[in-house]
Amino acid sequence: MNVAAIYHRSTDAFCYSPDGRSLVIRIQTASDDIESVEVWVGDPYEWRINQESIQAVWQCVRIKANRIGSNGLSDYWEARWVPPYKRARYAFRLYGRDGSICDLGEKGLVRIDPADRDKPIDYWNSFLFPYIHQTDTFRAPAWVASTVWYQIFPERFRNGNPNNDPPGTKPWSRGPVQNREFYGGDIEGIIQGLDHIEALGCNGIYLTPIFASPSAHKYDTTDYFCIDPSFGTEEDLKRLVDVCKAKGIRIILDAVFNHAGKEFGPWKDLVERGPDSVYRDWFRIRDFPLFPSGQDSGDSRHTNFETFGFTTRMPKLNTNNPETREYLLEVAVKYVRDFGIDGWRLDVANEIDHEFWREFRKRVKAVNPDAYIVGEIWHDAMPWLRGDQHDAVMNYPFGSAITDFVLGNAWALTGKDFLHRINAISFSYPDTVLQSTFNLLDSHDTDRIVTRFQDRELAKIALCLLFALPGSPCLYYGTEYALEGSRDPDCRRCMIWDPQPDEKEFERFVASLVNLRRTWWKTFAYGTRESSFNDSFPGFVALIIHDDAMRLALLVNRDTSAVPEAAWRDALGLHSSAPVEVILASQPFAGFLGGRSAVYLHM
Repeated sequence: MNVAAIYHRSTDAFCYSPDGRSLVIRIQTASDDIESVEVWVGDPYEWRINQESIQAVWQCVRIKANRIGSNGLSDYWEARWVPPYKRARYAFRLYGRDGSICDLGEKGLVRIDPADRDKPIDYWNSFLFPYIHQTDTFRAPAWVASTVWYQIFPERFRNGNPNNDPPGTKPWSRGPVQNREFYGGDIEGIIQGLDHIEALGCNGIYLTPIFASPSAHKYDTTDYFCIDPSFGTEEDLKRLVDVCKAKGIRIILDAVFNHAGKEFGPWKDLVERGPDSVYRDWFRIRDFPLFPSGQDSGDSRHTNFETFGFTTRMPKLNTNNPETREYLLEVAVKYVRDFGIDGWRLDVANEIDHEFWREFRKRVKAVNPDAYIVGEIWHDAMPWLRGDQHDAVMNYPFGSAITDFVLGNAWALTGKDFLHRINAISFSYPDTVLQSTFNLLDSHDTDRIVTRFQDRELAKIALCLLFALPGSPCLYYGTEYALEGSRDPDCRRCMIWDPQPDEKEFERFVASLVNLRRTWWKTFAYGTRESSFNDSFPGFVALIIHDDAMRLALLVNRDTSAVPEAAWRDALGLHSSAPVEVILASQPFAGFLGGRSAVYLHM
């Protein structure tokens, strides 16, 4: 037994309550090393006197843990128990494939003689879950599970009101764009485009920043309490929210609280007055003068203040300062309270202190308990997802895994590798967290998927995988028309409003995928997932998603050669005559799974 690979801690994804009533208990072991795992669990205070020995004996039960998957290096095991008094003590008994037996508790690992395999575990070498509190149980808004998002970069979505166009606005066009170009997209244009979004089937909208700013992207805020005039007015925003609600569409805005823009009033005052400014503590200042050379080189490595990245156009805010904190928290509350938005996407959330986000959550949830709070965090985000800060994060790791598999790039993931990567991400979080993650393949910060894959059929495969994973999927505007674009700023091209026949065909596929996800959202959100691969077909994976109402299978083949019917049926555990129904196929499906194709089946 590889004891060095055994891991557990009584918190986060390894021990949690999904519902305020039951406990999920997990343990990690070396891959293919353990034959079985038992969890010995009971109430910490449940003791009885053994009449023969006249000794108190702890009352516990033995629960067989299920192997729930592997990440290639480790296997993961899980057991569930409902504590009668909302508290639990537990330990693990592990049975190695080499015949060895070990117990694991908080004090450490103890080897057990095989003859003592039924001997009770040592109470004093166990883990403790003190009490299940409802207030400690992670809960995201229930409506998120049934939502398919549509991300909009407002300046490039639609020009609905030419009267508010900024100077030098260019005609709406196809093709590459530059960072400092304006095309006149605005809130009125979004309102005019809502029928299209509704027809596509999306019922959630995420808008990148709309507050006053000199740039097209608006991530360098000038005034958080003012809608950018080139986008419209407060009345326009209120009308947008109202029309969305009438159509059953939720809407969240982008909060840029890590940094402001160089035209932000408090920053301008600080630049002018230096250490005498009343705003000196609003920002992260190392020393004065701010620009030791007397000039702004554009690179903050040559300044005495911190910024987003190294761009001096975006000075970093000090959220530890009470005045800065109150200013930003009032912004957060205002748009939820006064305009009825459904939540916030939080820019560069991982660079802001946890205490600020805890207070942010309290203030926003006090106004709307169902508000959705999504952090922009590209890495393992467990510290932000314990129920006291964010409801979700932008799940870029899922998108990265899909890309590395579908593209077959330098990572060259096989189907087996892909499933291991997905498991590694999934087992990092409680299931309740996964159910509310904000899943995406591309955004205003990445290249677009059609450009990334250089193949629309591969893009369809990637979308099928995205929609099959736990969480809430998001489409980047224009994806439905196979809009192209390389990395920022080219990924922010103008929306297509005159689609060609091939673009309309792609839209029909995307709309069908959205419809599938929304029709069976409960199955996708809360159903059980199983997966398989075939080493003879490295570009093939099969996913099964099922609950009492539906049993779905997704077959994916990223390679150019076909996968025989016998191979995919074997992966699904189906005999040759078992009936299946095609629900959605990226290409014609006639038994064999064609190259570069995906198909959803009803089993």
